[in-house]
Amino acid sequence: MPVEPLPCDDGGTGTPGACSCSPSIASAPLCRADGTTVLLVLRSGCVACGQAATDPAVVGWIDPLTGVLTPGAAPPDAGPCSMGCSCSPSIATTPLCRADGTTVLLVVRNDCADCDTPAPDPTVVGWLDPLTGVFTPGAAPADAGPCDPGCVDTVCRQLCDDTDGDGQADATYSELWCIKADGSASLVLTYQDDPSQPYTPVAPVDCTYGCPETETVTLCDASGPFLRRFTWLAGVGTYEDVALDGQTPHVVNGTVGVCAGDGGTPGTPCAEQTTPAATLGLCLADGTPIAVILTRDCDGTVTQDGWLNLRTGAYSAGAPPAGAAACGDSRAFELAGLLCDVDPATGDVHALVLVEYEYNPDGSLAHVRLVDPGTGTTYTLQGELRYCPAGAAEVAADLDLIVLCDVQADGTAVPFVRDYRREAITGQINGHTDYGLDGTPYTPTGTASVCSPEAEPCRNASTLLLCDLPTDGDPAPTITDTPGPPYYPYTTGVATAGAQTLWDGGTLTLPDAAGPQPGTGGTVRTAAAIIQAPRPVCDAGTAHVTVHVDVTQLGPDTGCRVTGFLGLYNGPGDANRVALALAPPNTPVGWSGMLTAEADVPAADLAAGNIAVLVAFDAYDDSGAACPPPRRTGWQLSQFDATVVYDQTGCAAQFLRNVTIDCETGAVVSVTDTTLDGTPYTVTGEAGQCTAAGGACCPEQPCPAQNIVEACRCDDTDADGIADLGYVELLAVDCTGTLTSLGTYTDGLTGPYTPVAPVDCGPGDEEGAGPTFGAQAHRVELTGAATWTAAAWPTLQSVTAVAHGGTGTITTADGPSTLHQGEAATWSIARDEDARLTGPLVIAASTGTVTVTFTTGVQL
Repeated sequence: MPVEPLPCDDGGTGTPGACSCSPSIASAPLCRADGTTVLLVLRSGCVACGQAATDPAVVGWIDPLTGVLTPGAAPPDAGPCSMGCSCSPSIATTPLCRADGTTVLLVVRNDCADCDTPAPDPTVVGWLDPLTGVFTPGAAPADAGPCDPGCVDTVCRQLCDDTDGDGQADATYSELWCIKADGSASLVLTYQDDPSQPYTPVAPVDCTYGCPETETVTLCDASGPFLRRFTWLAGVGTYEDVALDGQTPHVVNGTVGVCAGDGGTPGTPCAEQTTPAATLGLCLADGTPIAVILTRDCDGTVTQDGWLNLRTGAYSAGAPPAGAAACGDSRAFELAGLLCDVDPATGDVHALVLVEYEYNPDGSLAHVRLVDPGTGTTYTLQGELRYCPAGAAEVAADLDLIVLCDVQADGTAVPFVRDYRREAITGQINGHTDYGLDGTPYTPTGTASVCSPEAEPCRNASTLLLCDLPTDGDPAPTITDTPGPPYYPYTTGVATAGAQTLWDGGTLTLPDAAGPQPGTGGTVRTAAAIIQAPRPVCDAGTAHVTVHVDVTQLGPDTGCRVTGFLGLYNGPGDANRVALALAPPNTPVGWSGMLTAEADVPAADLAAGNIAVLVAFDAYDDSGAACPPPRRTGWQLSQFDATVVYDQTGCAAQFLRNVTIDCETGAVVSVTDTTLDGTPYTVTGEAGQCTAAGGACCPEQPCPAQNIVEACRCDDTDADGIADLGYVELLAVDCTGTLTSLGTYTDGLTGPYTPVAPVDCGPGDEEGAGPTFGAQAHRVELTGAATWTAAAWPTLQSVTAVAHGGTGTITTADGPSTLHQGEAATWSIARDEDARLTGPLVIAASTGTVTVTFTTGVQL
């Protein structure tokens, strides 16, 4: 029943509620003769303010197993639970791994000591096979040792190599390191692009650019757990998936998520399974101390595996026997689960640690000791005591990388990387480190803030119509010495030996002759050569050949009449001569000059080697009365040269050059070449100004380039007089303002387009809106033999027919049908953009009147 508060005393002021109280309740444990425990309940009543408190009174006792309160004094056999000093041993287990890969649990026990005696060191009492539950007393198996958890994380470092010995980095390679649970690291692999191909660096050097930051997390898909390795370099993040060995590529199967225990797929092994642990302080009914083996999974669910007899070492699966209860010791030791000694600065794990708690008889904590689980001796802490990591995310605090900007007073911003550090258990941020983008330490000098997005750059773009001018039309010809008679077939001709010297650009002397050729009146010294040049990919079918040579008359006599010439031939004999250059008649001694001959020849003949050059000069001329006395003349020829130019009219391909310029600096940002239909184009010759047929554009004021204008056009594809399709016409504007159509294309310039019937697009707004259309209303009445047909209305949009006082007939593509009295039939286009309502549709009156209401489209 509730306890009523005592009247309040305000100290004489008469103020209600100045003092009040309620009784206090306390309990104390007592032990009965049968070993059970009861709780003695005490209560202290209230008194008036300022009076001494009353002594507590026994209210009753409580059975802790049933919770039932029995009023009155405690049972006669109840007394203090502490009779002298007694205790029960404490126990803990730690996993070890054998040579064959199996795991055993090492059982460590702390025995009791007399009162006021320091607790002894823990001892190893045996080992437990967790698969069979069999306990083996004594030391652990000889091949048992600390388990190697493998790689709890992998770190990929990008390094630089000097392969050519110049002291500068010219190649990069990667090192894959394995991070183990004890904080040690070992090099697993050195490679460049393909991890399956090992790489041996030649001369490692420091990189001059930022190194990547990596972090590996364990994820699961339909096939189980795998590793996702994230890499950040210069603010760009990438990742790759590998198997749990850290090397084999992993192909994702199904949905990716965290593994079971962290919200992942049920039934998949979780990343942080715990090892079995022992609970202490229980005894059998006869007082034998036992330990209950429990396992906690990733979800926090606890299962009881079995119990261990601490006196015999025997293990039994399942729940302990009935009657097992707290041993009621007044002083006990308890070993906490496995913890780790962690370096707070680096997150490295120094060693595994057990924590031993020693309690006073009243239950208060008396002493805490760290224990080496391998030896059972006292352990000296090197760093901080933390929960051991089951994965890389708990070996060290989580790291979060973000790019910030150090904003200076003048508004300039310097980007840097801030590396946040989090507590592994709580996830709270407990610090950060700043780095430059190159990975070196950085200290902000302004205000650290989120970087503002860069302003959109100012760009100007222009399009030029250019031509791809071929550059293979003037190849260097090959000049090869050849006999002269086919080209100078006369008996006076004498071939000159060693003429190749002349064709190669040297000097050739033609000596005078003492007399004529036998049976003739003179001697003419000759030399000839074949001119050949490779034909270009494109030409107009002809080539222009030009030859010239310097000539000097050596005497001893003045020449008579025509004394020599330079000729071009396309075949033997004078009939095939295509160009001729004559020396001056009656050439005086000492005359010097250059003879030049040029002609257009078939391109195929030039490429085939059919074109020849010939020099022929008098050495002795005895022409009788025309030139008395006989003349002797010698000649020196030099500086011969030949050029060929193929006619490539029509070979220049037109293309569009799109130039983007920074409107602030004037710098060219990009240059893109396309064909006139917008596809990418690669210049094969030389980009230059296009030349109009018949000569260059605007000779008075040459155009630097043509501008291209896009003009929107409209087409009437269905011949109804209304524009129903848009297309684009490209117009070229030359330096005189003349417009030249370059072609018509589909809207968007996706391809050429040939209009069917170009029409006016109609009025539009200032922004180029298309024509606007409307609907014209119509209504007619049909009687007698009158009919109405949709074919008469090309822009028909809707029709409604109603029969009055009789019936009508409607004929469609499905055939004739009856329009019943009072019935209405309606047809209309489904969308505004539909061009027209098509038939066949014929409506006629039969016995009454039929009204036809319809609309047609019109351009406003």
